[in-house]
Amino acid sequence: MQDTQPHDAIDLDNLNAMAKVLGSLFYFPLTDNNNQALLTALVEDTQLSDDATDDSAFAQWAQAVAEESSDVLNQDFFLLFEGGEAMYAPPWGSVYLDKEEVIFGESTVAYRQFLRQNGVELNTGMREPEDQFGLMLFAVSQFIEQKQPLSVIKCLLTEHLFTWCYRYLDLVETHAQTNSYKQLALLATEWCLAVQELLDIQPLAKKLYR
Repeated sequence: MQDTQPHDAIDLDNLNAMAKVLGSLFYFPLTDNNNQALLTALVEDTQLSDDATDDSAFAQWAQAVAEESSDVLNQDFFLLFEGGEAMYAPPWGSVYLDKEEVIFGESTVAYRQFLRQNGVELNTGMREPEDQFGLMLFAVSQFIEQKQPLSVIKCLLTEHLFTWCYRYLDLVETHAQTNSYKQLALLATEWCLAVQELLDIQPLAKKLYR
């Protein structure tokens, strides 16, 4: 994959910042201490986005989160991403890309190999698939901080993340019981589309099974 734009034509610092922010907001519950600090920062500082993202939308969303109770937010996180009798929005790529809708599927293995080939090994202290949406955004951030070639970052997005994440975010928006998660899914979708335009990429078309 050839780079179509030089590094200095793209604000990778802002891309890095938003990948970290969204990674945290989708990996940890909104009530997590780190996310509470992020929400405060989003309200106070509107510089955490790329040029194509509406800063005020994130600030307004962060303010709205405070209007919903911790118990309600935690329940929504559980039902969406962890599951009781059903998991409404599984956050792992292979659930969408594997015919059997399993975690640790073939797409997970391929993504893990891609990470290792580029010197990244995510260790969360738990045995969990690397293709979790938030973790994949953390990987984008790590690539940027390691000053990986832009082609590597584009490959992660084009071949591994953007192939399925829009379906995932649609499920989050559809099934969320709180405005916080509904709006977060919409904001994340808008950001992903903005990144596609910013980096001039088109995701590979892959069959989705969920």
